[in-house]
Amino acid sequence: MMRAASQMRSERAATSRGRLRLRALAFLLAASLGLASPLPAQPITFRQAIEMALEHSGALRAASAERIRTQKQYKVEHYAYYPKVYFGTGLGYSFGQPIAVAGQAPSIFNVSHTQTIFNLATKSVIKAAEIDTRAAEIDYKNQSDQVMLDTALIYLELESTQRRLAAAHEEKEAASRALFIAQQRQLEGVGSAVESTRAELDEARVELRIATLVSNLETLRARLGTAIGQPATQVEIAADSIPAPPQAANQDDLTQQALANSLSVRLADERARAAHERARAEHRMRYPSINLDGQYALFSEFNNYSQYYQKFSRNNYSFGLNIRIPLFNMEQNSAAAAAYAVAMKADAEAQTAREEAAAEVVRTQHSLLRLEAAARVARLEIDVAQANIDAVQLEIEQGVATPRDEEMARAAVASRQVQLLESQFDYVSAQVQLLRQTGELRSWALGQQGEWNP
Repeated sequence: MMRAASQMRSERAATSRGRLRLRALAFLLAASLGLASPLPAQPITFRQAIEMALEHSGALRAASAERIRTQKQYKVEHYAYYPKVYFGTGLGYSFGQPIAVAGQAPSIFNVSHTQTIFNLATKSVIKAAEIDTRAAEIDYKNQSDQVMLDTALIYLELESTQRRLAAAHEEKEAASRALFIAQQRQLEGVGSAVESTRAELDEARVELRIATLVSNLETLRARLGTAIGQPATQVEIAADSIPAPPQAANQDDLTQQALANSLSVRLADERARAAHERARAEHRMRYPSINLDGQYALFSEFNNYSQYYQKFSRNNYSFGLNIRIPLFNMEQNSAAAAAYAVAMKADAEAQTAREEAAAEVVRTQHSLLRLEAAARVARLEIDVAQANIDAVQLEIEQGVATPRDEEMARAAVASRQVQLLESQFDYVSAQVQLLRQTGELRSWALGQQGEWNP
C-alpha cells in the first residue's frame, strides 16, 4: 500500500512538472509571436515618396535606357572617321587563271583597312546623333518631372481625403444624433414619421459620402504604393512633411516663361533639328566621298599565279584613295525627299507643342482664379453655417426650434468643411500643375534646383 501511494505521488509530481513545462512553453511561444508581429508602418514623408517613385518608375528606367542608347549610337556614328581593320582568308582551289572570289583573289589570309576621309553625309548623321543625345536627356528630365507631378498629386489627394473623411465622420455623428432625436420625438408623439425619415435620409447620405471617401482613400493608398514600390498596407503619409503650397504667380502672363522652360517644347524642337540633319544627310549622299582603303594578301603557290603572271609575289599590298562621285541615283533622290517630309512633320509637331504649352498655361491660370473664388465661397459658407448654430440655439431657447435642428446645423458645418477641403485640394493641384508647366516643380518637390540622378 505504501509503495502504491508513493507511486501515485510520483505520478502527480510528474504531471505537475509537465503542466508547468507546457505553460512555460506556451508563454515563450506567445512572447515570440508578439516579437515577430509586424511593427506599425513608418510614415513616408512627401520627399521620400517623390524619391522612391523616381527610383521605382518603369517609364523613367525606359527613358534612362534610351539615354544610354543614344549616347552609344552617337559614338557609333562618330567612329565612322576612325580606321577599320579586317582580317580574313580567301583560301580556296582555283583551276586555270585565278579569279576573284567575292571580290578578293584567292589567298591564304588577307588584312584590309578602310577609313573615311571626306563624307558630308556622315557629318550630318553624326550631328543628328548628337542632337538625339540631347533630346534623350531632355526626355529623361521630362519623364522624371511627370513622375514627380503624378506622385505629388496622389500624395496631396491622399492627405486631403483623410481630412475630408475625418470631417465626414463628424457630420455622421451629428446626423446620427439628429436621427435619434427625431425618432424619440416621434415616439413621444411630438414628431412626425416624415421628420424621422428625413433625418434617416440625411444620415444615409452622409454614410454614402463616407463609403465613397473610404473607397477613394484605399484606391489612392494603392496607387501611391504602386508608384513607390511598397505594399498598400505599408503606406502611411506624413501630412506635416508636405511643402508649403506654392505661391500663386504674380505675373499676368506666364506664357513666355512656360515656353522657355517647357521640356516638352524643348524635346520637340530637338527632334525637329535631328530630323533636319537626317534629311540633310540623305541629300548629301549625292555628293562625292573619299575613303582611304588598303589590303594585304598572302597568296598561295597552288593557285597557279606563277603560270599566268610574269612576276609572282606571295606578299601583296595595295592602298589608295577610293573616290566616289554619284552621278545618277533616283532611289537616293526619293529617299532625300522623304526625309525632308519627315523634317517638315517634326517642325509642325514642334509648333503644336508650343501652342499646346501656351494654351495649357492660360487654362491653368484661369482655373486658379476660378478655384480661388470657389475656396472663398466655401469658407464663407462655413462661416454662415457656424453662425446658424448660434441662431438655432437661440431659437431653441425661444421654443421655435428643436435639438434636432441644432444637430443638423452642426452637420451642415461639417459638410461645408468637406467642400472646403475639396476646393483647397483642387486649388493646390492647379498650383502644382502650373509649377510643372513653368519648370519650377523640381525645386518645390525636392527643395533643390539641380537634376535628380538615380
